[in-house]
Amino acid sequence: MKLRIWDKIKLGEIRRDAKRSLRYRDFNANKESKVYILYLYVLPVLISVALLSLGVFLEKEVAYYLITGISIFAGLFFGLLFVVTDKYNQKRKDLKDLLVKGDEEAKGYVQRYQNFSVTLIRQIAFTIILAGTLILSILVIYMAPQLPQCNVEWYGCVKLAAKYLINGVIYYWGGVQFLLFLLLILSNTYIMLLEDIHSVEK
Repeated sequence: MKLRIWDKIKLGEIRRDAKRSLRYRDFNANKESKVYILYLYVLPVLISVALLSLGVFLEKEVAYYLITGISIFAGLFFGLLFVVTDKYNQKRKDLKDLLVKGDEEAKGYVQRYQNFSVTLIRQIAFTIILAGTLILSILVIYMAPQLPQCNVEWYGCVKLAAKYLINGVIYYWGGVQFLLFLLLILSNTYIMLLEDIHSVEK
């Protein structure tokens, strides 16, 4: 039986693993917290509802610049995936002798770095998905003025509903969560790099 193309696309798995990585408070992966639910679900909903209630909608001019900026970030994230993997492999190679000798400090450091690498890869991959969702949604707004107009009575209601829906998707799935994961990736990288520097000094 041939494997369907959709079985090879692990978008749901990437999303699930990225959100699971938010449960842990540190890179030892032994302290869980439910705080992530607040800023991953509640905060995006509140911000999206607030913006839509205030009548804040994206226009074509803004959409163009957003697509350009997000595309640049998505490209950088693709490159970062390979950098994280190479850096982890290099760490294991540098500490190979200590690991063979059973050095507990080296084992602990490599384990934390592995957890960091896995966490970062999951979050980067999900952020790329968010970037793609955001670009496609904004592209609809960018192309909307070129769509054929209709004089049917119900067309105005459908157009208004679509406007709220698409902007809601952009604010929730793209805008808020994309920025949150961007900050998380920055914070996690900052913490681990500092630990890396301190370990070299020792």
